[in-house]
Amino acid sequence: MKRFVKTPSLPDDRVSTVIVSGIKDYIVSELDNLGISVIQSKELSMISGSERHHADMSFCHAGGEHIFAACNTDEKVRKRLLDEGAKLHITDSPVTAAAPLLNIRILGTKVLCNTKTADRELIELQKEKGSEILHTNQGYTACSTAVISSNALITADESIYRLCINSGIDVLKISCGSIELEGYPYGFIGGCCGLISGDTLAFSGNIRMHPDYDNIRAFARQYGKELLSLSDKPLYDIGGIIPLLMY
Repeated sequence: MKRFVKTPSLPDDRVSTVIVSGIKDYIVSELDNLGISVIQSKELSMISGSERHHADMSFCHAGGEHIFAACNTDEKVRKRLLDEGAKLHITDSPVTAAAPLLNIRILGTKVLCNTKTADRELIELQKEKGSEILHTNQGYTACSTAVISSNALITADESIYRLCINSGIDVLKISCGSIELEGYPYGFIGGCCGLISGDTLAFSGNIRMHPDYDNIRAFARQYGKELLSLSDKPLYDIGGIIPLLMY
């Protein structure tokens, strides 16, 4: 019987369903080969850059069956989520490049976000759960962070790194770059990966090609996580892999 991932980004078993962009079809194919069903995020209207395809722009898994969706995202995708048993919360205003309402990082009982751009209902729901809201000026917090455990993440963003240090979050700082994103100098670490089981962090390309690979692997192993490359191509920022349902 399938069940929703209780804690966002942190499945405790093998994942059966993820939300991910279909912009790189070889990633969708490889996930399918692993027995993982893919709900493909579609283009967001009102965004012209590559991030218009990204799952972490259109959706935010808030825990359990609760999923926040941009009001300007594809209705067919929303229906698919409803068919899976999700309780959808729709944003009042559209998600845009300047207003990435859902691009926040829920990390256990902490929420990292730009409180000026994050969706108000989403933040209020997290407060009701007793989560601590941590402000950063980085509006794209989800794509800037790779979750390793409920209190550990990886980032190349200096402001997020300092916030983690000051908030008691274990953090690995990596170098910028080495992750592709069409139309931009580089993409981000959270946008090219996601946990697909309790012990496997999957990457959109060959993680061994990253200059900080050894440090990333060592940091992940501290928390019982192994790294999996879903292709031999360079890492590409696809907007993250959002684990939704487990077997």
